[in-house]
Amino acid sequence: MNLRRKLFLCGLVVFLVGITFSLSSAQLAATPSSITPKGVAMNFAQREMQASPQIRGVLQNLRQEIAARRLTFEVGYTAALDFRIEQLAGLHVPANFSQLVPAQNAAARQILQTLQAPTPVCSPTAPNFDWRKAFGVTAIRDQGACGSCWAFATVGAFEGSWRIFNGQAIESAEQDILDCNPWGYSCGGGWWAFPYLMNPGVATEASYPYTHVKGACRSVARPYHAIAWGYVGNDHNIPTVGALKQYLCAYGPLAVAVRVTPGFQAYTSGVFNEHAAGSVNHGVTLIGWDDAKQAWLIKNSWGTGWGETGGFGSERGYMWIGYGSNSIGYAAAWVRAQQASINLSGKWRGNDNGNYFIRQDGPEMWWLGMSADNGASWTNVFRGQVQGMGISGQWADVPLGRINNKGTLQLHIVNFNQLQRTNQTGGFGGSTWSRMQ
Repeated sequence: MNLRRKLFLCGLVVFLVGITFSLSSAQLAATPSSITPKGVAMNFAQREMQASPQIRGVLQNLRQEIAARRLTFEVGYTAALDFRIEQLAGLHVPANFSQLVPAQNAAARQILQTLQAPTPVCSPTAPNFDWRKAFGVTAIRDQGACGSCWAFATVGAFEGSWRIFNGQAIESAEQDILDCNPWGYSCGGGWWAFPYLMNPGVATEASYPYTHVKGACRSVARPYHAIAWGYVGNDHNIPTVGALKQYLCAYGPLAVAVRVTPGFQAYTSGVFNEHAAGSVNHGVTLIGWDDAKQAWLIKNSWGTGWGETGGFGSERGYMWIGYGSNSIGYAAAWVRAQQASINLSGKWRGNDNGNYFIRQDGPEMWWLGMSADNGASWTNVFRGQVQGMGISGQWADVPLGRINNKGTLQLHIVNFNQLQRTNQTGGFGGSTWSRMQ
């Protein structure tokens, strides 16, 4: 083979390899990915040692500003810094937002009049609260390089409400909302999607997994529904700290808006108190507070390669953000999940060692309670109404068929297999019940 031919073949190989590499690079860039690489334990310090001069410059400037202003948070090379803010923050406030708020709240009030008022899980005057500790928060998720934060904040609030009102932990599908919403919301941005949760409802994550891009709407079962939603406050202003706490306790986690900046992207710990001016651009889920820190606890949707643990568990993805900082709490919205179909019929065992035979027919519930010696020591009856996760009614002791003692009784459905007494009148002894069959 002559030299000219060898050079030609070598050049052809280099050319073809170059084309293949270019195509592979283009395909890689176009392939949707998570913000936090899957299966990677994020070490912010190690990442920074290997960071580009540009990233190091951003972090240096942020740290200089933090020191100069004596701010109380730290920054590092988080996974979010590998993306532009426009890729991560896609919340778009409707132009007629100030008119939407009172109209939506009026519609919500009409629905709530037909429902039992929720029993607050916490007190707004408590010095701190964290819905994770009350089992009202699902795990951190990752929206990828898609401005679908509006869907993740919507689902974050809804899943919390479902857990609170139904005693079930669920994973619902952000992708269903992203693909199928009727308003054109997309990776380019959107707004709270609670109306979609009311009709048609939302699919399970397992049946409609997240893909990081908007796709064609699929026909699947949508078993989870909301029955009401509204805004905290009746105007376009940021609600007060007290109002946000009140709604957090009554309805669970809230969808809220915030302004994202490079400092927000690089947050790794502490109380974020940047107080940057400007329009909100990102949706997160508000899950708690700490008055000692003068800060809210928020759940983000950028995976576990951003933020901190918030002082509970080992999963990153949370932020302490100072009251009022970066417009946190703007457009705060609550949602109430539909009650799942609960049937308590069956045999239960009380902590008074009694056997309780429960029958439920729709919202009506009855029981016959008997002592462990087949009712020789005591027998009681109960009739009540099931509303939400609560039961209220009348009970009576009826040894030998005669009323010996009576009163009222209120119960909480902890889950489908456990009941707990919350209030009573009269000398009723039992306080917890567990399903036996």
